[in-house]
Amino acid sequence: MASIQILRRRIRSIQGTTKIVRAMEMVAASKMRKTQDRMQATRPYSRRIAQIIRHLAHANPEYQHSFMVAREVKSIGLILISSDRGLCGGLNANLFRLTLR
Repeated sequence: MASIQILRRRIRSIQGTTKIVRAMEMVAASKMRKTQDRMQATRPYSRRIAQIIRHLAHANPEYQHSFMVAREVKSIGLILISSDRGLCGGLNANLFRLTLR
């Protein structure tokens, strides 16, 4: 009889964990939608900025900014964006491993 009680307790525990994970998924989906909407809202702005930069570049073609001159690559910098919340341990481990390659 004790083993049946242990099994029932474990089943309840797993069901509770499942509910938590589903709630976390719903919150993440909501945040993702909100972020995607914000990103879409910035697209006209970024297109206009690119258009202005192209216009300025064509207006004065003899001007050469140091950022626009080709030069030898001595070193590169990487910015890794990862997660620090939720059940993301495997994701972060894979990101760091791939970044170090």
